[in-house]
Amino acid sequence: MEKANERRAEQRLHYRWGVRFAGSTGEKPLSGQMFDISSNGMALLFHANKDCPRPGQSITANFGVPCFDSHGSFETVFFNCIGRVCRVDRLSSKVNRVAIQFTEPLFFKPGEQNITESEAQRRLRNKARSVTKVKAEAEEKQKAEIKTEHRTEAKATAKAEQKIKAHTKARVKAEEKARGEAQARAQAEAKAKSQAMLRAKADKKAKIEAKKRAKTEAESQEKSKFYEEKVAKVKAEAAREIARLKAETADTLAKADAEFKTKVQSEGKETAKSKRQKSRKGGLVEKVDGFITDRSKIH
Repeated sequence: MEKANERRAEQRLHYRWGVRFAGSTGEKPLSGQMFDISSNGMALLFHANKDCPRPGQSITANFGVPCFDSHGSFETVFFNCIGRVCRVDRLSSKVNRVAIQFTEPLFFKPGEQNITESEAQRRLRNKARSVTKVKAEAEEKQKAEIKTEHRTEAKATAKAEQKIKAHTKARVKAEEKARGEAQARAQAEAKAKSQAMLRAKADKKAKIEAKKRAKTEAESQEKSKFYEEKVAKVKAEAAREIARLKAETADTLAKADAEFKTKVQSEGKETAKSKRQKSRKGGLVEKVDGFITDRSKIH
């Protein structure tokens, strides 16, 4: 153990452990490094900046102190102490040493544990090496775990990528199939539309032809009716003409008979009869020829 200054009655323990402290409740904790400690106070190293505690400032500090045993080892005792800054020494442009006095002393004297300073430092170094070894082993274990996790993640990632590729391939195939179906559907719709247009044209043409046929039939019926009426009229006229001719013929025959009767007396009976028959036949033939000629003119 090192001897303290003449003003110090208690020996101080020198070691380099971390210290967490805050100026007041609710403030963000700051980190410093232990320089030395006694049961009444401690000195810590801190940055020479605006966050460095000031003389007279009250702080609350959390730190650990080694408690050495008789078996060549020690246990760490943790404290949460309230103290007051009694001095700030500027060691360099970057580092200050802050001296703090506790409001309540520790329950043991860290620098007076019936152990030499060299032994204390040896135990601290051994502990530091043990801690360093444990830390290194923990880091190696963590690295191995991280490496294993990375391999597992890499496998999972590769599997996921393969799955994504399979899904992508299936999606592309499905999209191609959908495009093919859409194209076939579009072609079918275009074909149906074309057929519908052709059917519409055919229906229109059929309607036009039907109208034409209906018109032709109507005209034909009108003509047929006209001709039938004309034929009926001609027949009626012919019947009337025949009746008139018959009447005229009968009248003519009657007159001829009367005329021949007057001539019978002067001519012979045979001659008169011959002439009468010849005259009757000739007049009838002329009437019939005239009627036939008039009918041909009507048609």
